[in-house]
Amino acid sequence: NEAVRDQSAAAMMDRSSLFIESMADDGHLASTSAQMQLHMRQMPVWGAVVNSIAFMAVPRSIPACFAATGWTIGIGSLFYSSIVTYDTGLLLGQVCNALPANSVCSFPALAAHASERFACHRNWSRSAQRRARKVGHVAIACLQYSCYYLTGVAELIYFEQYLGQYFSLSPLCQWQWLLLVGVISLPVVQVPSFHATRIAAVALGVLPLVLNVGVMLYEIALVRPWDCAPGPSYTAWPSLSRGFVGLTAFAYAFGGHGLYPDQIREMRQPARWPSVMAWTYAATVPLYWLCGLLGYYAYGDFSKANINLNFPDNPANKLSIAVQALQEFFFILDSDLVVMLAIELAVGLDPSTCCAPTWHPRTWRRGLPPWLGRLGLRSAFLASQVFCAQMLLSGEGDTLLSLQALTASVGMVAFTYFLPYVFALLLSPTPLGPWRKAWAGVNIAIGLAMAVGGFGSSLGELLEGSTGLFNGDCKLQWAYAPQSPGDPCNLSGIPSEGGI
Repeated sequence: NEAVRDQSAAAMMDRSSLFIESMADDGHLASTSAQMQLHMRQMPVWGAVVNSIAFMAVPRSIPACFAATGWTIGIGSLFYSSIVTYDTGLLLGQVCNALPANSVCSFPALAAHASERFACHRNWSRSAQRRARKVGHVAIACLQYSCYYLTGVAELIYFEQYLGQYFSLSPLCQWQWLLLVGVISLPVVQVPSFHATRIAAVALGVLPLVLNVGVMLYEIALVRPWDCAPGPSYTAWPSLSRGFVGLTAFAYAFGGHGLYPDQIREMRQPARWPSVMAWTYAATVPLYWLCGLLGYYAYGDFSKANINLNFPDNPANKLSIAVQALQEFFFILDSDLVVMLAIELAVGLDPSTCCAPTWHPRTWRRGLPPWLGRLGLRSAFLASQVFCAQMLLSGEGDTLLSLQALTASVGMVAFTYFLPYVFALLLSPTPLGPWRKAWAGVNIAIGLAMAVGGFGSSLGELLEGSTGLFNGDCKLQWAYAPQSPGDPCNLSGIPSEGGI
């Protein structure tokens, strides 16, 4: 058995990670990376389920998506997304499990295989096929890593907002809270792999989700904002730019797909991925419909991505904010793991070990304990995200919604809506039928339009709302009473006519 495992590890050398396939020719490094990937295949089915639910499920952000799209487009988009993203999640499992036994499942690896298959179908030369493989791998890797880098930035901003809300009497400004968030998140991002996050996913993801949805229902029932005068207003048809922001924000809400291949890579039984999808969507999609429709009906166009800004300043809201602040540890970690693991695998830093064998960077003669190498690399990575978040604090309006839309347009639309169909067309072991091909073509076209339109619209909103780099407000602007004098009910967060 050991001989078989050694042969499998050697066969995986060429396909182990982005840098090994596209940027490095060091055989020893490739062998080391292949062995590391084998060590990581430990996650049970329930671990994949709780990780998927904990990262994907953001039902309380759906009202803000409706605020950008209005009722008609919002309901249509939520219905479409609920169906299409479930289909693409299943497709990702199928194409990963259809890969050769010596392949590693990841979005860059799938893109490499698909690009090579495309070149092969066009009868390109062998050297041209290798170039196509490398280009596809690098392009999708850049897309994925940029997407989840920005996701981590968004979660850092959420985190500092929650702390600013909870400790509203503190003299600390937003930028100072953000520095504190970076410091206290540093130990958490040292968790080595997705398999190791499964307990945190239950404690910091799934259980708080139930509590926070309960608080949302309680706050709406308590205030009944639709009975306020003048009450909530609703968008009939949004502007083109605002509509694209809303559509790509919906994509952000269904954006767990970017992590799916990485989770399949760590599963003990990757063939059971359909069960993971079924449990994930059975738990998540009903909450999206409940919170989305009820939240938008309650708060209308005033719905915030951080919906705690719409609730009264009462003990239930304080509890929800405190719980969500703890959740952010998990969200930051899960977002950053995709990129950090890719960097570590590329430089031969084994995520599954602590002290031995030592890590030897190429230019160093003496080795370092793996934990110390991870500490240095991950500290630098997190510091860069804190710096980026500091620049975005200067934005006016709902900066978080625009940042989420930008993140979705950069990568999540591709990973969630159309790249799985591209991979299925090129990598499916059995040819797709005509209706299946037509369905794939329609969704590829819709996804590309969403990505292009969402990128321009969300980037435009971020730039338009900016007051200059590192020039943000000291205190977070609350949207509910009694701290919002524009609230006619003194409770909810609905602005009065001609309000402040």
